[in-house]
This record gives sequence, structure tokens and C-alpha cells, in this order.
Amino acid sequence: MKIPSFQESVGFSVKDTLALFWLHIVSKHPTYPRDVHEQFSGTFPGRKVGYDYVARVAKQMEASGFMISSIMNGKKMYSITESGSSRLVNYQNEYFQRFNEVAAVIDRMYYYLTRNGKKLEPPENQLHADFRPYLAKLLSVKDVVRYMALKMSFTRSSFYMAEVGEQLEDLFGWSPSNGYLYQLAREMEENDLLIGQWKDERRTFRYLISTEAGEHFFHTVEQSLVERVMSVRTYLQYILKFLKQT
Repeated sequence: MKIPSFQESVGFSVKDTLALFWLHIVSKHPTYPRDVHEQFSGTFPGRKVGYDYVARVAKQMEASGFMISSIMNGKKMYSITESGSSRLVNYQNEYFQRFNEVAAVIDRMYYYLTRNGKKLEPPENQLHADFRPYLAKLLSVKDVVRYMALKMSFTRSSFYMAEVGEQLEDLFGWSPSNGYLYQLAREMEENDLLIGQWKDERRTFRYLISTEAGEHFFHTVEQSLVERVMSVRTYLQYILKFLKQT
């Protein structure tokens, strides 16, 4: 399974990453593009960019007034400007809280799935609505819900889909919308992963029970989800570590 890059997943583009990295480096001392290119690969493993692109972003940053260039030993060197320093602070404020809150949800999922690492305290608040789209880009929300619904079906004689949402909120501080939960429940019934029955003639509550097909499929979705969460968690750790340095 191909895991999307952090930039592809979260909307933190390659250009955003390079711009932030440039400002971080030149805020400490004037730097050559070649040095930035080498350091970038070491800071963000798996996120390779060409030297020409690093130099092109530097020129764009200079045109925007965030950096200024000078010639040293026959090569172009860049330094930060006052506007660039302000921009660096804006990057920090804009991204750090967003990624930190999303990372907390991912860390809870990671521990729940693997029982490795540090167990976090139960969430006091739900993930902010502004950050939910980023989590949805990082993870397969469909896999999260299918995993939790199938696991619940093994431990209860029957359950409601609303209980899946409640459990996600209690464990991780996040859940998709009720509309999505019920949409996916219908899909799982159509694929024989669950069997649904109305509680009474009023058809207000539909309870679900496990199937043999659901038991077999559970291991597939579990493996997929574990791989995804582990990969996303690694990306978040890299970016948060870097943001803390800025």
C-alpha cells in the first residue's frame, strides 16, 4: 500500500516545507542553496527534492522580500529579512498547533492498535473542527470506522452505529459525522460484513451483528490501518520536531 507523503496528505506542500526550511536555516546564519539542499534530505527522510527546485524556491522567497542574496566566493548566499523573520513566526503559529492536535489523535490510535509507545490520557476535548479535514486526509476514515465497527461486533451480541462514533470520541477525541457512519454501515451490510435489523416497526434504531465474512475481513482492515497509522505518525513526528526548532 502506497502511503501518501506528508505534504500530499496534509496539504503542507513541498514549497511550504522548503520555504519554512529556508527561513529556519537563514534565520541562524547566511546559507548557500547547496547546503540547504543537503540538510533538507536529512531533516525530512523520504521527502527528496532536486537542487534546482531548492534554488528556485530561494529566488521566489527573495522576490517576495523574505530573503536577500549576496555573492560570496563566487556563489549566491541568502540571508533573512525582517519580513522573513515575521513569516517564520507565522509559519510556526499556523502549523504547530494544527499538527500537534492531530498528532495526539494519531498517537492514541497508535497505542490502541499496537500497545506500543506511551499511552496518552483520555481526550478532554474533541479535535477542533478546523483540524478534522487534515486528519481525514492523513487517514483512511473508512478503515478506522470499519475496524472499530467489526471489532465491536465481536464483543457484543449487537450494537448501534452511533456507539461506534461514541467509542471513537472517547478513545481518540475524534469521530466522523453521523451521516458518514450510517452510510458506511449500509455499505458494510451490502458487502455482508455486518447484518442489520430494525429494532421495531418504527425503524428508528438499526442494530448490527457480526458475520463470518466480517471476521475474515477484520484482519485485512486491521493490517491496513496499522500500517497507515504508523506511517502517518512518523511524518508527524518529523514535522513537529522541526517546528519546535523554529
